[in-house]
Amino acid sequence: MRAFIPLILFLLLTLLQSSYAEEDLLEDITIKPVLATDKTICQISGTWKLSFEITNTNPYTVFVAIPDEIVYYDKSLKYYKDFQKLNVSGVVTTYVDDNYTVLNGEKGIWIPPYTTVKVYKDGIFVYSLSTTVYPNRFKVIGPALMDTTSVFDDFQLENTIYKYGVRIGNYKLLVHGKVVKNSNTDELSMIIPAPLVLKNYDTFHKLLGRYDVDMWVDSYTEYIEKHHKMYDDKRKRMVLERTSELHSSSTSPFVPHVDDALIPEMDKDFVDKDLNLRPFDVPAIVFTTKDGEFKPLEFSYVMYKK
Repeated sequence: MRAFIPLILFLLLTLLQSSYAEEDLLEDITIKPVLATDKTICQISGTWKLSFEITNTNPYTVFVAIPDEIVYYDKSLKYYKDFQKLNVSGVVTTYVDDNYTVLNGEKGIWIPPYTTVKVYKDGIFVYSLSTTVYPNRFKVIGPALMDTTSVFDDFQLENTIYKYGVRIGNYKLLVHGKVVKNSNTDELSMIIPAPLVLKNYDTFHKLLGRYDVDMWVDSYTEYIEKHHKMYDDKRKRMVLERTSELHSSSTSPFVPHVDDALIPEMDKDFVDKDLNLRPFDVPAIVFTTKDGEFKPLEFSYVMYKK
């Protein structure tokens, strides 16, 4: 009996050591969660200058207060899932102008009867474009798309002074900017709408130097719709070809065969003449970044509105 006691103690000690070893092994094994990260693609920055005319239609002199800040609001544009939607963060600021007259704490200008004066406001804008990256995930990356723009609405100016016999019009927005690609951005196609626009603008002019490459398209909406249609048509064609292969290889009477001659054709050029609507749209810049290219891409344009 005494001979078995050391053996039992040895077995118990061995089991305890094995248990501790397993606990140590379990403590060393950790599973790290896969987290999404934001990757900056590029930065858009530049200057803007807005001018407009104020007319006093009264037979007496009036004082017109000029707001310190010109307000732009963000406007979402059309988007399709076959594009890589970019996250947009940024700001539009207005320079402070101290050249105005101060009356009762308000900055502004005196306008004589039946007189028109031109007012200038300017500032800067900065946007950062990024995308969300999910590690260890398969995906097909389409063209990168900025689907927002900043809009100046003249309603903020005209609504407050219109009833006092003062008119505002002949807006002009001049924008100079540049796109700077991030150093770790690979080759990528990008569509960027005009970053600052006048609401319901009348005319748009791109400003190109003698040796500048024209990267502008007249319509952001038309461009992405054309791209989406090409992508969608290709996808449908691939599905039809695959379906046709399956049908032709099958001898089963239960596999249906479609007679294309019986499918009616829709008029794709149909336009409702009764809809007198002007959809919101802006010009856009379309270009492709090259790996290792860090030269800023500059652009300039001017917009007018009566």
